[in-house]
Amino acid sequence: MSRFDSTVLLSKNRAHILGWLDAALEAIDPVSLTRDAIAASGVDSASVIAIGKAAPAMVRGAGEATKLIGGVCISDHVEEVPASVQLLIGDHPIPLAGSAAAAKAALKAAETAPPEQPLIGLISGGGSSLCEAPKQGVSTDYVEMAYGALIRGGANIEEINLVRGHLSAIKCGGLARAAGRSIDTYVISDVAGADPGLIASGPTVPRDLEPQSARAVMERFGIEVTAGVWGAMRREYEPIPKPKITLLADGHDAGQAVARATRLDSVVRSEWLNGDVSTCLNKFLGRAATTVTIAVGEPVLEVTTSGRGGRATHAALLAAQLIAGSDDVFVAFATDGVDGLSGAAGAIVDGSTISRGGNPTLALSQFQSGEYLESTGDLLICEPTGTNVSDIWILWRRSPGHNVE
Repeated sequence: MSRFDSTVLLSKNRAHILGWLDAALEAIDPVSLTRDAIAASGVDSASVIAIGKAAPAMVRGAGEATKLIGGVCISDHVEEVPASVQLLIGDHPIPLAGSAAAAKAALKAAETAPPEQPLIGLISGGGSSLCEAPKQGVSTDYVEMAYGALIRGGANIEEINLVRGHLSAIKCGGLARAAGRSIDTYVISDVAGADPGLIASGPTVPRDLEPQSARAVMERFGIEVTAGVWGAMRREYEPIPKPKITLLADGHDAGQAVARATRLDSVVRSEWLNGDVSTCLNKFLGRAATTVTIAVGEPVLEVTTSGRGGRATHAALLAAQLIAGSDDVFVAFATDGVDGLSGAAGAIVDGSTISRGGNPTLALSQFQSGEYLESTGDLLICEPTGTNVSDIWILWRRSPGHNVE
């Protein structure tokens, strides 16, 4: 049974594309991936600290593989977790009171975990915002201001995580420092190809600081670095050994699953979708040389209104303009099932979308792509998926007159 609502798609013969996306979600299922990895480790019992959009499912998988004696699970939504694990809901994309309470609980869990028991970290995308406590010398208001300026300004995920790691008591191995030991870590990555120890800004993975680089990013986005903040950014810590890090899945795994499911001549592009949405889209469409081209990543969309749109639906509406009148089909899908304020998980558009919806200029300028694509019957609708490996883009170049069957 598909996770998607096919009734909202104007063209019913597109519904089989949902099977491609279901295959992607199956390949990155946090429960089975975490269960199998921890079972293979031979751990009999453990405490857990799970942070991220996939955290509840990862904890359930861990609970199927070993006895969980305690810990915390921090996510952006309510979902079932084992009774021995405390569930907390943080804030996304800007850390607020919920994220502060979650960070306090995570630090306490790290500090009080029985030293004779293994302590396992389960980390997934979105965790940077969901669990946050500033370093001594950095105020909560400053953190909110800095993160907001980076997001609104269109900073990429690497730049955002670099700054987070220098302002936070959680990031850059803060939980490992609180525990006073290594925390073996299992990761579902939303940045394919990146060091898995950087996901969610690496709360369990100590790493060398780069304060000058972080400061350069902040100043480029107009964030004042006061003397007190600069002192906190430069503060050094006692070294803690690096943990064992197991990468369970990333966006390329999802992309490869789509390629297999199409049963067509398909390629998954190796480069990560990064930078401005429009620029990424032009490159993606221009380099599509096979029947089905797939890419994964998190392009940047600088939003200046409160319109009903999101990164994926905005990309889809831009693509609809570029493929208008053709037989091509373009899909943009946020793998967590939540695409900004669009009210959807993305969209499937084709050469007829613009003729059905009319001139999209106003919708794009007002970031109303979700409303526009709802009117054309092109939205992808599903519940939150409980996982997150970034966005998936698919371009299907079809022969003229070929139905989407």
